[in-house]
Amino acid sequence: MKQIVYRGVEYKEALRVVAAQRYEREERRRFVNGASAKAVFGSGVYLVSNPKIAAQYAICHAETTWDQAAVLAQELELDGLAALDERYGENELRADALRWRHTPEQLTRLSAAKRHEEWLEWTGDEIRAYLLDRGFAGIRYRISRELTYFVCYKPHEQIGRISLLTVFDIPE
Repeated sequence: MKQIVYRGVEYKEALRVVAAQRYEREERRRFVNGASAKAVFGSGVYLVSNPKIAAQYAICHAETTWDQAAVLAQELELDGLAALDERYGENELRADALRWRHTPEQLTRLSAAKRHEEWLEWTGDEIRAYLLDRGFAGIRYRISRELTYFVCYKPHEQIGRISLLTVFDIPE
């Protein structure tokens, strides 16, 4: 089954992505305004179900290059995605992924040795490895009726028909 989903990027990147019909980078990035895309579920292409939320991400991306902002629409293959929601969410998945390869003692040592940012990055990589090991190609995380996040670990197989939805100037 497929669904139309969105991603916000800067305009020049949007043009390259549409022409190539594939993304050139995944979701770890620091923005000029101090925000960051933390990739809490590991490296992959992060998408959203709501174009207005994608536009907010587009502004952050555009501010890094002082370019226009763009929202891309694309078809996403939903088969093979692990489902998260309010009953089984990020924290439960993280705990399962960490217990998969590490003892409680190892986790205590690791968490004490890493800064918070390093811990989030490392646990994201552990989540990614855990899900791929179980045959999942990514995540569908329903936050609310209005918003679902998607993470694609195999974007070249999962994402198609990428098109430019809108372009806009970033606010001053």
